[in-house]
Amino acid sequence: MIFLIGLVAFALRLISLNQSLWLDEGINVNVARGLSFGDLVTRYSLSDFHPPLYHVILKTWITFFGSSEIAVRIPSVILGVGTVFVVYLIAKKLFEEKTALIAATLIATAPLHIYYSQEARMYMLAAFLATLSVYFFISILERDRLLNWLGFIVSTTLMLYSDYLPYLLLPTFFIYIVVNRKRIPKSTIRTFIPSLVLIFALLFPWLLFLPQQLSGGLSTAVASPAWAQVVGGGSFKNLAVTFIKFTIGRISHDNNLIYALLFAPAGTFFAFLFGLSLFRLSPKRSILWYWLAAPIILGFAISFFIPIYSYFRLIFTLGAFYIIMASAINTVNWQALTRTLLAVALAINLVSATIYLSNPKFQRENWRGAVDYIERNFTSKSIVLFESDFTTGPFDYYNAGRLKAEGALGGFEAKNPQVEDKVKKLTSGKNKVFLFQYLSQITDPGGLVFEALSKEGFNNTSTKDFDGVGFLYEFEK
Repeated sequence: MIFLIGLVAFALRLISLNQSLWLDEGINVNVARGLSFGDLVTRYSLSDFHPPLYHVILKTWITFFGSSEIAVRIPSVILGVGTVFVVYLIAKKLFEEKTALIAATLIATAPLHIYYSQEARMYMLAAFLATLSVYFFISILERDRLLNWLGFIVSTTLMLYSDYLPYLLLPTFFIYIVVNRKRIPKSTIRTFIPSLVLIFALLFPWLLFLPQQLSGGLSTAVASPAWAQVVGGGSFKNLAVTFIKFTIGRISHDNNLIYALLFAPAGTFFAFLFGLSLFRLSPKRSILWYWLAAPIILGFAISFFIPIYSYFRLIFTLGAFYIIMASAINTVNWQALTRTLLAVALAINLVSATIYLSNPKFQRENWRGAVDYIERNFTSKSIVLFESDFTTGPFDYYNAGRLKAEGALGGFEAKNPQVEDKVKKLTSGKNKVFLFQYLSQITDPGGLVFEALSKEGFNNTSTKDFDGVGFLYEFEK
């Protein structure tokens, strides 16, 4: 049965896998293709504010399988399906086979998990390794043997090399051990100390780079507070969004009231399951609540000082979310009730996943379509401009150097005369300009580039809207 669930999980993650790369994916793929392994670790990773493991894996994968949209996302698909199996194993340790199969079914069809199993980023790698770390942690508490310790040390070390939010699993484990210390053999507790020392010894080479990486990230946040909020500033709205996205995935509605009303039934049902799951709570099973709640609470608190809190960075807690749901569904030994609760939970998952997989509006930024449109309307006297000081990764991926493109700003604090001078130079001898609005609310909130083009005699003759990318303005002179 678990292998059938795994096949379903794999099939769902292949649907719409060929969608356009978005900003961070495009950047990742470009640098993985263009930089050596050494530069990828010591240069690019410092500015990306993530540990280097995923970048090394992606470059290795591209070397053998190419860099098409499907190719670069397959590792995340595989890791996503792998996470389904590990969730099953954890649930089987804590509950019975039936609950474990329900948990695997729920995460296999989970809309948010499907989304990030289709992304060429490190989040599914981190989720798989974090879930594996939890599995070995529970295994150690059950049976203190060398194989479990080795699994815990390896999976946790690799997890720490994959992303930063999963670092919060370490204090989570510590809190659980302290609270339950009377139920855990003292020899097991004492062995955690050398195991953590070994983990940090293995991580030490990367920790040497961390201060420089942290300094760069904080400098960017100070230079652009709006950007800090986008990447994960602390707010209670972000906290609420975490529960919403965990429940229905990335789908949304432009009207917040309608969005809330549409979410309310699903949110109420999952909240009910959370309450029902408390009837199956025990000291051993409480690890699920620590795994789910502690990283969210700690990450939220830290985000008031360092902008790190975003629901997608907490995808590594999704296994706990669905095992708790599964335990609630199988609380009462009444087959009719269990089937009804499972049917409702599956309906929420499948409806949300279907909306995402079938509607380009909820998929990734359509840079492929935007570049294709420009290519069909580009002439020798055309130029593509961005309301920033650089072009974007996905544009470069699809453009492949065919179209002349430049960033029209000179940094976050570019002034009007500076922008006007740069625009004048870039548009000299040109009679057509394609201007991307992308992220202009952060990089050019005053619309300086648009204004400078008007002063140069360019008129906005056409405006196209591409999903996720935003407006593409066409100017002619």
